[in-house]
Amino acid sequence: MALLLTALAAVMVAGMLWRQWGAIQREQAARESEQARWILRGALDWARLILNEAARNSRVVALDQPWAVPLAESDLSRFLAAGRNNTLGQTWLEGRIEDAQSRFNLTDLAAFGKPSPNATLALQRLCSAIGVDPQLAQVLAKGIAAAQAPGSNLLPIRELQDVARVSPAVAAALPRLAAYVTVLPRATPVNVNTAGASVLGAVLDLPSDQVARLLARRKQKHFDSLQDLKTFLGSAAPDTIDSSLAGTSSDFFSAIARVRMGDFQYAERALLQRIGMFTQILRMQRVAPWLADPKPQA
Repeated sequence: MALLLTALAAVMVAGMLWRQWGAIQREQAARESEQARWILRGALDWARLILNEAARNSRVVALDQPWAVPLAESDLSRFLAAGRNNTLGQTWLEGRIEDAQSRFNLTDLAAFGKPSPNATLALQRLCSAIGVDPQLAQVLAKGIAAAQAPGSNLLPIRELQDVARVSPAVAAALPRLAAYVTVLPRATPVNVNTAGASVLGAVLDLPSDQVARLLARRKQKHFDSLQDLKTFLGSAAPDTIDSSLAGTSSDFFSAIARVRMGDFQYAERALLQRIGMFTQILRMQRVAPWLADPKPQA
């Protein structure tokens, strides 16, 4: 009987200790999450300042400007060591700003409930270049037009994951498309100074050799205008470049940052809109920490 009571007491104590340990772990995780969110708010303020300063210097947006330089993983404890109330311990922060208009904006596919022929053709070329069925461009254009039509009962398409509702085929192709397309609040041109080769070739209707020439020149000096681009391309330039699909400036940017505290990692991504000299945050969402790793666009 004594052994049985001892065993029962041990089980009860172990259970209480386990619950207490779980509560401590949950409290620690909540505290680390809150600290990480505050750090990321500071990182977002830094991103807004960088973008505002860039707007003062030039309306053109290009990869040779300070906003495009990523923040390498930095030990915040070195900067906070002088603070008397520093309780963060060893904390690392990294992040980057991306031009959201370096990708094809699916909102361009429709305006006021009507598909756009030029934008649909550009998306067809992009789909062909990345190994996706070009017919999906028509499906996407019709689906987005239906969602945007006045008086439509369909849910609006506001983010990239919403596109999966258009059709099962689109949902299946979305993982492949995601690296090349985006969904922004309004129609926007692709920035020829920041877009990848596949997107440039599709929007400008250029063969791969001309796109390679364009990218080589862009590394040396960005394009100040579409006329500058046409002059460089010379006889290889298309007869017309749709200014609604291509440009040299951007109003929308994506900022992503990751905080690491020991084994704990927390990352958020924000969509920023720059209006003149003011940059506002449109939306924020928590993302997988690995998404903060740099990914060159093809």
